Amino acid sequence: MPEQKINLTLKTIGRLARINENVEIERTVGGSKEKTSFKKYQLITNHTARRSFCTNAYKAGLSTIDIMAISGHKSEAVFLKYIKITPNERLKRLASHEFFN
Repeated sequence: MPEQKINLTLKTIGRLARINENVEIERTVGGSKEKTSFKKYQLITNHTARRSFCTNAYKAGLSTIDIMAISGHKSEAVFLKYIKITPNERLKRLASHEFFN
């Protein structure tokens, strides 16, 4: 399926799921800043779906190697930079691991 069709389908799914909070994006155009308001589902793309999957799978306890096999990441260092995990979230995950208990 072409990426453009995937992105349109993801936006439709987001709208149906009522992911409709207002989000304001600020961009610089011609040297001046412009603010544009969007519904959150309008901003969902293939990339946001991939990143969300990776982050949520990591938070759910799947191993990085298994997630990388699905997402196509080849380097664990790049993968760990890619996911949206705070240092505190990483520490909580480590602290709850059976190895440390």
